[in-house]
Amino acid sequence: MESANVRVLLVDETVSDASHLANYLRNLGCLCAISRSFKGACALLLREQFDLVLSKFVLPGGACHEMPLLLVGRKASLFYFYAVEGGCWWIPRIYDGQECRGETALLPSEFALVLQELVANVRSSGKWSDDQRPSTGGQHESSL
Repeated sequence: MESANVRVLLVDETVSDASHLANYLRNLGCLCAISRSFKGACALLLREQFDLVLSKFVLPGGACHEMPLLLVGRKASLFYFYAVEGGCWWIPRIYDGQECRGETALLPSEFALVLQELVANVRSSGKWSDDQRPSTGGQHESSL
């Protein structure tokens, strides 16, 4: 049974409701919330449940490496994006509440496919199992 929407939190000081990423996610059937700071993102994560968090790697007001602490053990996935010359890298950090350090960073075209698969899996099952995780080319940690 599919849930109505996948809830996504976008975290970046420059993101807006009209951003390309927000529009892309809405077209996939997601509900998007936006935070422009680490502090605001943490407040939202403490108040609300999100299926997916997409966060800029460097945020004003806090260290992005603290964000996983709020998501471990919850049904949520976290990807960081890191701007590089001519584009960005998407870095997998949390799948369905479990840490996944050491995953291969993804190019935008690769991430678009992973994102589509992730949204479809969350909508259909509400959770990830090991065999449903999208393939990112890296190894998943089997235990914490």
